[in-house]
Amino acid sequence: MLPVIACAPVTTPYVGTLCTPNDGARHPAIIILGGSEGGDSQKTIARVYAGQGYVATSVAYFGAPGTPKALVNIPVETVGHALDALATRRDVVASKIAIMGGSKGGELALLAASVYPRIKAVVATVPSPFAYMGLNAQDFPEGCSWTYKGAPLPCVPADAAAGQALGMQFGQGKPVSLEPLYDASRLADPKVTAAAMFHLENIAGPVLCLAAADDQLWPSPAQCDVAMTYLKAHAHPYPDREIVYPNAGHTFMTGLRGAKYAVTSYPLGGGASMAFGGTPAGDAAAARSAAATIAAFLTKALGP
Repeated sequence: MLPVIACAPVTTPYVGTLCTPNDGARHPAIIILGGSEGGDSQKTIARVYAGQGYVATSVAYFGAPGTPKALVNIPVETVGHALDALATRRDVVASKIAIMGGSKGGELALLAASVYPRIKAVVATVPSPFAYMGLNAQDFPEGCSWTYKGAPLPCVPADAAAGQALGMQFGQGKPVSLEPLYDASRLADPKVTAAAMFHLENIAGPVLCLAAADDQLWPSPAQCDVAMTYLKAHAHPYPDREIVYPNAGHTFMTGLRGAKYAVTSYPLGGGASMAFGGTPAGDAAAARSAAATIAAFLTKALGP
């Protein structure tokens, strides 16, 4: 019999939605982070994972009431507060807490896991293992994304020349790919990128890094490669894994309910649109495979 799921909004000590299997038992837990869309975008996903036997909570880290308005100087402690709240619940096995995030949420998931050893498994979908620039309320590069203990963490700034080239593409009637901007930015100065790298060696559990071969927002395959290379070089003692899905774009998980639900681009207004890459069929196939892989990964990492 499937558990009865109870979901409720959370406003303190973090903002999000908490969903629980309402069966009186103790369960593993999972923190779920959205991307640069902001707000409490993952509340429906929390319900899905509660249905699979987890105490699951989405965490809004900007763009929701009670959180910063823009993706600039977001405290990593936002995740820490959610982690503390979960660990003290009677229905949670405190030694079995995972974190999952996509895109900028994947970036934050890797960062948070490198800071909080209480996190025992990481699912990072199309992530970055180092900090990129922040994004202001108009989605333009500004400052850095994250802070820890009140201090901004180093980040990779936007490459000026690539930014200018990107700006010239808008208004041409075709979906614009941001991938060249992010790729040029990460490669512009290896020392800057290295300084922005998270201490992944401190993650106290396995990392599953999922990338999209046709990611048109940023170079997620290269970034997962960087993460795996770093973990191997630092002798990370867990079964880390990287998967790159062919014909998949940045938002391939939108295809989980089928190809017709896949989102391969997004209108920005004024005739402009942002390219995510992939094909509807490719996204749907990747999403189905990823969902099964994630379920098996979490079961093995956290146990029954």
